[in-house]
Amino acid sequence: MTTPEHPSSSLTQSRAETEIVEALARQWDIDLRPRPGKVPVGDGIAVEVDAANSDFSVVVEAYARQGRLRGAQPKKIAQDILKLALFKRVPGREGTRAVIAFASSEARKSVTGWLEHAADTFGVELVVVEISEQTRAEIRAAQDRQVMVNVDVVADDVALTD
Repeated sequence: MTTPEHPSSSLTQSRAETEIVEALARQWDIDLRPRPGKVPVGDGIAVEVDAANSDFSVVVEAYARQGRLRGAQPKKIAQDILKLALFKRVPGREGTRAVIAFASSEARKSVTGWLEHAADTFGVELVVVEISEQTRAEIRAAQDRQVMVNVDVVADDVALTD
């Protein structure tokens, strides 16, 4: 018997990120390793990326969101842009191809204004890759489940303060 995922679990999105990385690797005909570990960016500081090729000339953050970005999600994209921009500032890594790979054109189109300008300015590519319809459906179901959890938590908090 399998234990169902907790309603707020992001395991579905984590599994989808692997498919996103694989889709980008196929699309660009490159070998990408998922979760290559910590990479130094200077002064004892290191960052982690979702994927990279063997010499780190391509680094990738994968984003599974289906549909437009909401709430704090643009902040997550901003953090990834900043992380990838920092990576590209490491001496010898200036030519790194830094990429945020989206699994939804709606999510990608949500990156506009100063955030999109920052990505362009810092040389961070924002691309969309195709994933399976089954994975899309699983992500949407997880997103729906996660929204319901947030609503329930708020309702419980209100009830406790009366």
